[in-house]
Formats: sequence, C-alpha cells, structure tokens
Amino acid sequence: MNILIRILRYMRPYWRRAALIYAVLIVITLLTLVSPWLIGSAIDAALGTQTESALYPASWSRERVLVTTAIVIVTLAIVRGLGNFAQSYGTQWLGRRIAYDLRMDLFSHLQRLPFSFYDRTRVGQLMSRVTGDIDEIRFFAGVVIGDVLNLVLLLTGIYGIMFSISARLTLIFLIPLPVLFVVAYLFGMRLEPYFGAIRTARGEMYARIQENLSQIVVVKAFSREEYARQQFQDDNTRVLNAWIRVAKLYSSSLPAIWFIVSLLTFLLLYFGGEWVIDDKITLGTLVSFNAYVGLLSLPTHRLAFMIDVIARAIANGKRIFAIMDTTPEVKTRLGAAHPGEFKGHIRFENVSFIYSASEDEPEVEVLFEVSFEARPDTVTAIVGTTGSGKTTLIDLVPRFYDVTGGAITIDGYDVRDLPLKLLRSQVGFVMQNTFLFNATIHENIAFGRPEATAQDVIAAARAARAHDFIMEFAGGYQTLVGERGVTLSGGQRQRIAIARALLVNPRILILDDATASVDSHTEIEIRAALQHLMQGRTTLIVAQRLSTVMHADQILLLHRGQVVERGTHAELVALGGRYAQLWRLQTEQDIQVEEIDITAVLDGQFEALEAADGPDRQGDRKS
Repeated sequence: MNILIRILRYMRPYWRRAALIYAVLIVITLLTLVSPWLIGSAIDAALGTQTESALYPASWSRERVLVTTAIVIVTLAIVRGLGNFAQSYGTQWLGRRIAYDLRMDLFSHLQRLPFSFYDRTRVGQLMSRVTGDIDEIRFFAGVVIGDVLNLVLLLTGIYGIMFSISARLTLIFLIPLPVLFVVAYLFGMRLEPYFGAIRTARGEMYARIQENLSQIVVVKAFSREEYARQQFQDDNTRVLNAWIRVAKLYSSSLPAIWFIVSLLTFLLLYFGGEWVIDDKITLGTLVSFNAYVGLLSLPTHRLAFMIDVIARAIANGKRIFAIMDTTPEVKTRLGAAHPGEFKGHIRFENVSFIYSASEDEPEVEVLFEVSFEARPDTVTAIVGTTGSGKTTLIDLVPRFYDVTGGAITIDGYDVRDLPLKLLRSQVGFVMQNTFLFNATIHENIAFGRPEATAQDVIAAARAARAHDFIMEFAGGYQTLVGERGVTLSGGQRQRIAIARALLVNPRILILDDATASVDSHTEIEIRAALQHLMQGRTTLIVAQRLSTVMHADQILLLHRGQVVERGTHAELVALGGRYAQLWRLQTEQDIQVEEIDITAVLDGQFEALEAADGPDRQGDRKS
C-alpha cells in the first residue's frame, strides 16, 4: 500500500481534473445501473404485472410504457457514450501526466546521484526503470483507479437495487461473492513476485543490449557476434520463461473467476425461474436480475486485469522508489559558503579515499594520506603506474566522490562547504576519452555555457586550434557530429573538448591523459591548444607519458595511493628513484619505436622501388 500511495501522490497537482473525471465516471455508472431496472419495469408494465410507480402511472397504456422506456434507454445510451469518451480521455491524460512527472522526478534524481551509484548500477537497468517500468505504472494511475471505482459502484449499486427488488434472490447472489474476491486476492498475491522477476530479467536484458551496442566495435573486432547473440538469447529466454510463468498463473486463475460468474447465472435461472413460475417474483424482475449479472460479469472479468496492473505497479514502484530513496552521498551542505571570486589555490591535506563498488564487495583503500599544494597559474602533474590512484585523486577535486579522510580546500574553503554547482562551474575537464553528444559542433562546444554567442564559440574554437577543420565541413559549426562524435577523428574530438573547457573559462583545469590516444602530429596541435588553455589557471595533469609533463611546475609520483616522490622533472631524474626509472624506460621505448618506424618506412620504399624496376635490377637495388 505504501508503494501505491506514493504513486497516487503524483495525482495531487491534478486533483481538480481527477475529481471531474471520477465524477463523470460515477454518473456513467449510475446511468448504467438504471437501464436494467427500466427494462424490467417496462416488461412488467407490458405484461400487466407492474404496479403504479412514479415512472409509469397506472393510466398509461402498454404501448406508451414501451415507447417511453425505449426513448429513455436510447437517451441514456447517448449520454453514457459522451460521458465514456470524456472519462476515457481524461483517465488516459491523467495517467500520462503522472507517468511524465514520475519520469522527470526519477531522471532528475539520477542527475543528483554521485559516481559511486553508477559504479555499482548498470545503465541498462536504469533505462529499463525510466522507460518500461514507468509506462506500466501509468496504467495503474490512469485506468485501474477508475476501474476500481467503477467496480465498487457497480457492486454497491447492483446489490442495492437487487435488495430493493427482491431481498431473497439477492441473498443467494451474495454466496459466491466472497469466494470471488478470495480467488482474486490470492491471484494478486502470487502475481506480484512474478512481475518482480520479469522486471529484473528485463532489466538485465536491457543492460546487455546497451552494453553490446555501445561496444559493438570490440565485438566485431574479436569476431564475437555469435557469443554476444548467445548471451542475449540467454537473457531473452529468462524474460520469456518469466512471462510464461505468469501465463500459467492466468490460465489457472481466470477459469475460476469465470466459473463463479457463471454460477451466478445458474443460481438466477434455477431459483429465479422457479419463483417466476410460482408468481413469487415477476418476469421483469428476473430479466432485471439477468441484466445485472451481465453488468457484474464485465468488472469481474476486469478484476483479474486490475490485480494484474496493481501487481505490476507494486513491482515497478519498488524498483523506481528504491532509486528515488537513494540519498545522494555528495550534495551541497546547508549553509554552504560562497567564496566570491575563485583564485584556484588547491590544497590536499592528508586525503584518504576508500572505494567500495557495492555492499557485497570488500572496501579498497585507493588513496592514503595524500598531501600537496597546487597554486594558481601553476601546473601540477600526477604520474604513476596503472592503478596507483591518479584518476581517483582528480575526481575528488570537483567532488565526484567525497574524501573518506582528510580534506581538500580551494582558496582555504573545504570543497564540502562550497555550493556543488558553483564548485563544478570552476573546474574544466579534458578527458582522454572525449564524449561528444549527438548534436552540432556549436552545441557541443557550448554545452557548459549554453547562453554563449556564436562569436564566443568561434573564439574558443580558434584558441583550441579547432576552427580551421570545423570550417572544412559543409555545415561548419552546425555540423552534426553523430553519436559519441563518431564522424570526427580522435584529435578533432579532443580539440572540441578543449574549446568546450575554454568557453566555460574555469579557474581550475584538469587534463586526464588528454594526448594519450592521438598521433604525434595531432599531439603537437593539442599541446599548443592546451598551452593556451592553461594560461592563468591552476592545472592538474594526469599523464602516462612523462614527456608530456616535463615542463610542469611540480610532478607527483603516486604509488599504491601514496605520493612517494615529488619535484620538477630535472629534480626527479637526478633523484634516481622510481620516476627516473620510468623516464629511462619510456625514453628507451620511444627510441625503439622510432627505429621500428624508420625501418618500416625504408622497407616499404624498397619494396615499391623493386616492384617498379623489374627482376633484372632487383638484385642491384638490394645491394
């Protein structure tokens, strides 16, 4: 009930419209209840067994009674038709609005959740909840509430009218009613866990689809299409089996419900028919009761549908509200200070960080008592082997995660005491794997500052050395880059990312191996753009290649989450420690790579010349 009540709270902004919709529904239901009674009264009047009433005076002829009844029934049908249209449209509108608001709240909450939440949650699962789960809740919010109200009114009205007509016959009809609701209740109790299993299996399938399609290049590169198909088949089979279990439950429960409805008809014919013969009730009464049994069969049939949808709403609501009840671990504190103009003076004071992907996994201490200072207009490089904690360290500055020990301050303010939005607006990122949205180049550059003018965007692109290649496209700055910027090269994507960071004009700049995955020529262009970007800012650079950080003001060497060496490039090489060893190793590798490249080029040239010379001169060429 808590889940259903939370869903119904989304109806509050639309309570006036909801009240009107359900008022129309009540009127339609009452008009529906009148028709069987009119038909029974008309039959009795036509047969001469109807006593005088407010609707049919004794002075009326049989023809007049029948004609009047027919006109009233047709009029009621027209009114019900118009009312059904208005009520159906209204409930659909209401359900859609509630689903819209719930989806917006869920999406907004997802934006507030920290990186740690996404570390332990698959994106496909979230897609399943934002789309499919909320769509099924819509049926409960829009349709089922009206159906429940309709069922209650029909049951109350039908049995009330039946009692007024014949209490003895009505008592017989009450016998199967408790059995009907017990069957329906047991059906719903068994159904809800099944739908929970369906949602889980479907979420896993969505996650598999998202993961596979987003990494289709890897799948094709290793010729693993058949393996991917088999994994998807397994997920798809689990979804199918879960639905088949629901179908079996339906197949066993619905016949029981229909049998009880049929039993009502049997009781009517067995007892009512005999009482008509014995003149204990009129034929019109029997016809009215038969019509009411027909009215009762429709909502009784929909009772299974209602329980089905309610069970789905509970299962889906649990999954959705489990996310919405997740408290953001990283958020702006009450009374957060606004420091005014940022200078960008960063201090790490005995910072430690413990990482845990989930409650079931052991905690891992990634950083241990890291302390250093990065002054404005300086470059601080963080280097180290893979897994040493470099990326985690820079992620703590904009509070993608919160430190578990120590403190990080900017201009003397603890980052946890700064407004989160303000803090992140002062930090610019250029990542190794640049992500671009499926939008125009202009929109991607202006992503962090959407109000920027075209001149501002062009100026940022020029500074990032991106303007020239952008203008080579037919659409210029209005060129669509495709999903994840697929139409651009790696170097072009990086320069657009640099332009995006320039446009925001942050006081703190974080470069996460921004030149690691590009060729030498592109690296030179990106370095030139970065030199312009770093001017007047506090810059933190994470790098694998030490040659990219030789000119940094200070270099920190991380090893197993601790700063083991620090200084300038010359100081660290002279120290002869881990940094000097890495530098010597990388320098030797670079020389080997250059020699391999030169040899490959020469071999390629000789092969081309030999092919052109012919066999008679190939020996001379080789010598």
